[in-house]
Amino acid sequence: MSGGRLRARLRCSAFVFSPVFIVLLMSAGARAGALEDSAKVENEVVLYSSLNNEQIVTFVEAFRKKYPFIQPSFYRGTSERVLQRALTEAKVGRYAVDVFTSAGFQLELLKEAGLTQKFVPAESAAYDEGFKDPDGHWVNLHSLLNAMAYNTQLVRPGEAPKKYEDLLAPKWKGKLGVNAQDPEWYVNLQRRMGKDKAKNFLKALAAQQPALRDGHNIVAQLLAAGEFYAVSNTYAHIVGRIKGQGGPVQYVFDEPVITYIHPVALAKFAPHPNAGKLLIRFMLSSEGQKMLRDQGRIPGLREIDPKVFSLRQIKLQASDPRLAKEYAPAGEEMRAILGAK
Repeated sequence: MSGGRLRARLRCSAFVFSPVFIVLLMSAGARAGALEDSAKVENEVVLYSSLNNEQIVTFVEAFRKKYPFIQPSFYRGTSERVLQRALTEAKVGRYAVDVFTSAGFQLELLKEAGLTQKFVPAESAAYDEGFKDPDGHWVNLHSLLNAMAYNTQLVRPGEAPKKYEDLLAPKWKGKLGVNAQDPEWYVNLQRRMGKDKAKNFLKALAAQQPALRDGHNIVAQLLAAGEFYAVSNTYAHIVGRIKGQGGPVQYVFDEPVITYIHPVALAKFAPHPNAGKLLIRFMLSSEGQKMLRDQGRIPGLREIDPKVFSLRQIKLQASDPRLAKEYAPAGEEMRAILGAK
């Protein structure tokens, strides 16, 4: 070993074992221990979540195994039902929930209603900007990527669209499918292109006489069945799953890829706040994110690759939950332009 390399290694070792570094490690360990001790006294944690039942049960069982002194329970519903349950309970002064997970739109409304609180777990440092609340109220738990896609039996790879604007070429007239029930996509196009350009794009897309459907799943399924040559907006993981099952489909990422977020947050009036913090940290940890990956979700933690594709080199555009109030008027305008009934 050269003298320079030896000196560098010794300097590194000196830092690792320096008093300052040891104090930092001891301090972090003490904080973690204090949190666990407080959670042990609380003895319980309650989760309201829009994850599917199997995913929640997997989380709950793994969390119970890791922290046997905490009894977890949960309510499972759609993001809208999670929102409405929390609002209804708050009106009558009932605060039973410790942790929320839902779509960004509904979680932002919970924040605006004063039902979440600031909590910045150490794990959030590994999450990209845009995928955590600037006020520290939430961190993205898992993602949904909105992508174009095409039928590989009807379209050659070299002829497939690469950008949204490619869908406006004459060859696609009468051959496209569009999910008309997707205001978040339209709002994010407005954010990317500017409102006037996004509106003109949508008008030009409508002139292509696309088939209109409501829902990302149905659009992807009909694409695989050959009803469309290509689609403008569906979920990439659905297309990836169909492709993995032998379906003739391929997703297309127009970067930065419009990405819907599903955050996790600590309830403002959590009856078991320390147990809630432990649960959030567990869900955001590599261990928790791998559980989501193994069940087909796209982890919020970029270093954990989804099953269907890698995102390490893909640029993402996080859908900002603060734009949620624009969804209703944007959805009405979108459907009017497309001629959806």
